Amino acid sequence: MPRLLIITPAPVIETAAGEVVLDTDFVEGMKLHCQLWPGPVTCLMRRGAGQVPRPLRFAPQQLEFDLSILGAQEKLPALLLEEASLVYCAADDMRHLDLPENLHGRMARLVYMVEQPLSGRLHAALAGRRRSLRKRLHTALWTLNREAALRGALARADGLHCNGLPAWRAYRRLNARGLCYLDNRLRRTMMASADDQAARAERLRSGAPLRLVYFGPLEAESGLQDVLAAAHLADNAGLDFRLDIYGEGALAPRLADGIASLKLGGRLRLSPSPGFDTVLVPLLRREADIFLAPRRLSDPLSNYVEAMGCGLPVLGYRNAMWRALQAGSGAGWTVPARPGAMLRQLLHLNRDREPVIAASQRGLNFARKNTFESVFSQRMCHLRQLAGID
Repeated sequence: MPRLLIITPAPVIETAAGEVVLDTDFVEGMKLHCQLWPGPVTCLMRRGAGQVPRPLRFAPQQLEFDLSILGAQEKLPALLLEEASLVYCAADDMRHLDLPENLHGRMARLVYMVEQPLSGRLHAALAGRRRSLRKRLHTALWTLNREAALRGALARADGLHCNGLPAWRAYRRLNARGLCYLDNRLRRTMMASADDQAARAERLRSGAPLRLVYFGPLEAESGLQDVLAAAHLADNAGLDFRLDIYGEGALAPRLADGIASLKLGGRLRLSPSPGFDTVLVPLLRREADIFLAPRRLSDPLSNYVEAMGCGLPVLGYRNAMWRALQAGSGAGWTVPARPGAMLRQLLHLNRDREPVIAASQRGLNFARKNTFESVFSQRMCHLRQLAGID
């Protein structure tokens, strides 16, 4: 039977009891790979992770896929490549750009996944404030020097998958067998209903306070420092609003301190991430009007499409990812990366709320074309075609 080998940079931690700690969303995705691939699936991961988001312990025999864990610098076992019909490999970490040569003369087809164009990886390398300037410059230079090798590997692969529009626009001409997709967790049954949309429109037209929301990681790269500043400016400007922030991360204590010191407790609420399917999505559908996206980086976070699927238009900074999505969906607004720019747009939308209602519906329509099921099925169908088994 055809074997699928997935090489991923997703984190894994081994325990003394012989179990592994994996991200629960990652395991759910792997289950779908197993269901939609007509044969056994092997996942190759590497040691070295310090932490795992949404961690859960598994005994290896509990997993529906075979798990192979290598050291950070350990070479790929030749047997894994010999057994594979298709190798599906994440390219952004640059560890496996020699696969076209390693697979030469073997039966396996090779498909790379890529999420970031060069500009996005350089931006990410330079944005890490917790590292010294010297280290950031070193990472940026290394990234720049590896770009030619990355492009060469993508061109020689049997196929290419790009998560997000910036990567697709940067690399699609390198490989004629490419696919662009928008990864997200929202299934069709989870999306906003007609009743949800009608209730939100009625609330907005009633003049009720704007209900703003952010969900996702609370890290420096999230840009939430700017949301706090924009909320302070909005409060001073007399805007009647509520803002809920859902998430965990290193920025949480600073945000909590800022909310207290700026006396924004009546406007802002900071909460841990609730269960996505069972709690957060129903909350977003019923109790929010606009999703705030102050991220400067252009990485293809799933939040954009997930917010749209809940009926929330997006007010976001003008990074390459959101700029392209906004142009293709009409589901919100882009503003320069400044708190004052976000405030001005909020004041405008508060005065005239019909554009919010219209953008809400456009976003929902766009998300319905990019449900989790349809995106995943499209990816797996493409892989089977490239492997010659569909």
